[in-house]
Amino acid sequence: MGYRIGIDIGGTFTDFVVIGDDGKVTLWKQDSTPNQPEVAIEKGLGAIAEQLGVPLRGLLRASEAFVHGSTIATNTLIVRDGGPVGLVCTEGFRDVVYFRDGYKPQRFNVHLPRPIDFVDRYLRVGASERIDYTGRVVKPLDEDSVRVATARFRAAGVKAVAVALLWSVVNGAHEDRVAEIVREEMPGIDVICSKDVLGETREWQRTSATVLSAYVRPKIGDYLTRLEAFLADNQLAPRAQYIQINGGCATIEEIMKRPVNILHSGPAAAPAAALYHAGTTLARQTRNGGGHERDALGGGNLITVDMGGTSFDVSLIRDGRPVMSREIQVEFQPIGVAGVEVESIGAGGGSIAWIDSGGALRVGPQSAGATPGPVCYDGGGTEPTVTDANVVLGYLAPDAFLGGRRQLREDLSREAVATRIAEKLGLDVEHAAAGIIEVVNTHMVGGIRTVSVERGIDPRGYLLVAGGGAGGLHAARLARRLGMRHVLIPPEASTFCAFGMTVTDVRHDHIAPLHALSSNVDLSRIDQLFAGLEGEARQRLLDDGFRPEQIVLERMVDARYRKQVHELTIPIPSAKRYGAADLDAIVASFHRTHASHFTYALEDVPVEFLHWRVTAIALTPEIVRTSTIESAVDPMLAAAAARVGTRQAYFPEFEEMVETPVYSAPALVSGAMIEGHAIIQSPTTTIVINPGDRLSVLEGDRLLVEVA
Repeated sequence: MGYRIGIDIGGTFTDFVVIGDDGKVTLWKQDSTPNQPEVAIEKGLGAIAEQLGVPLRGLLRASEAFVHGSTIATNTLIVRDGGPVGLVCTEGFRDVVYFRDGYKPQRFNVHLPRPIDFVDRYLRVGASERIDYTGRVVKPLDEDSVRVATARFRAAGVKAVAVALLWSVVNGAHEDRVAEIVREEMPGIDVICSKDVLGETREWQRTSATVLSAYVRPKIGDYLTRLEAFLADNQLAPRAQYIQINGGCATIEEIMKRPVNILHSGPAAAPAAALYHAGTTLARQTRNGGGHERDALGGGNLITVDMGGTSFDVSLIRDGRPVMSREIQVEFQPIGVAGVEVESIGAGGGSIAWIDSGGALRVGPQSAGATPGPVCYDGGGTEPTVTDANVVLGYLAPDAFLGGRRQLREDLSREAVATRIAEKLGLDVEHAAAGIIEVVNTHMVGGIRTVSVERGIDPRGYLLVAGGGAGGLHAARLARRLGMRHVLIPPEASTFCAFGMTVTDVRHDHIAPLHALSSNVDLSRIDQLFAGLEGEARQRLLDDGFRPEQIVLERMVDARYRKQVHELTIPIPSAKRYGAADLDAIVASFHRTHASHFTYALEDVPVEFLHWRVTAIALTPEIVRTSTIESAVDPMLAAAAARVGTRQAYFPEFEEMVETPVYSAPALVSGAMIEGHAIIQSPTTTIVINPGDRLSVLEGDRLLVEVA
């Protein structure tokens, strides 16, 4: 056992979590360097190594896991600073990405401008070939037509090429040959094949996922190559792993083959962190023979929120599993692959407050980012942000931010809120700042309602798990507005996703298309299909160095009622040979799942199966967290011992600044209890306890807020 390192690059800060073999956790936040992300990583790792009293090489040599996530690929698509890319498709089908299966983000808005494509039409070139749905070659590949495409690509300065041919998911020979020709004609070019990215039959989704992969590949390839070189120079012991959109992680080779998997990679780690601290991860139940660890807070039903400097990310977890979706889009383009469903809104600590043309107070989505940052950072910012409002209201101590590494300028925050907001609204500076907090809280409540109430889920039965450097400032207030009774704040809340990366498992998804009806499915064919998928999945993990006892394989199938447009992915039991009883159980499971999603089931309608899936998981070693301080005998006395003073802070219940007790989070022991109103501060985050709320310190330094 050695160090486990998790790194998450955000828009404002790059977060670090390092866990030693003794369970000790070291947290660090470093200003992000968007133009050269590896610079922030080098600085942060160096600072942590110094804090641990070891050289940087010593830290990396003694590591057993290094997992990294970032928003680089997502931002490349949003900002559109990748490409240009070329697309080789089947002749006559170059407009698949243009027609988009008739999809419109707002179907009845005739004035809605059409989203801009990621590949220009003249760079979508048809190759003369045709394969039918059985995999039979109807028309051989005309290799000269591919060379015509490469000539056009060279003239246009194309950086990467996407190859997406009809029915390549059942016979990929033509795609393989096209890729060979492109590499021969354009040495060093990045080539992405659709059969490798998304082995599914939906043409638009598969082509879109391939184009997006090609668009981001050069940029993330350059960055990850530089990062891997830095890690190699400093003798990192394990293979670096990169978090994927499905919540698992993979090596650089896997990411480069399917770059679309690294989209939204940072937020996808949040459910792993939440499930670890709630004690309900399914992987743990597998390890412990089906038993739950700890107290199983929330019963496996959780809502995670992560409020950082730029965005507010929300995920839903039901029955111990994060909600997954294959309908995720970036810039109105489908990514096709199954991913952790994350609702992201522009509501972070750096979100800018402003007055619109109608005189109304607005917050976000614009952000001050890492540069210049909030006004209180004294980095040249002039627009008031949510962080500035929290400083004005007394929630953030100017001399304790980031453990005292940065002195916040309260005077600059007050001036910005006063001149830009308060004077225009005819309010004093405190009530203007309170208005900023109220508006951003409303935005965040809307984000939580999107993943819960708007889908028929009552959040009042869920546990809210709050992460992000700014999450603890707002979480209890959000829970109160939603009627949620409890908020769990992990000790690594400020580096929530980075911690999730240290406890997430390696995951690969394997897919095979096979259309069949429940009324006439060939079960022996399904047996053969799963045998092949599972053999490939298991071997890949063994080749990566995982032991057989670490490997867990899960089976799933995409199913729908006959003639339905959309399908559901349902888990199915494993069996060496499926029989009629197994098929009946699978069909019954689909009916139940359909009823839970759409309130009805059509049990007399045949079920149609489309894609058969195997998820291969390599379980990471468990992290043993031990408390170094004995549990409190008297909860109130234990809390009093952690009190470090008082300061003036604003609470809506009092409508004014009031004297507020301040406690040190590191000094709190298990069993301590604090009645609100109060402020809890740690080196990397601050937690506000509202009047009537009660905070309890649980084992493992977790903080549980009971909301009034």
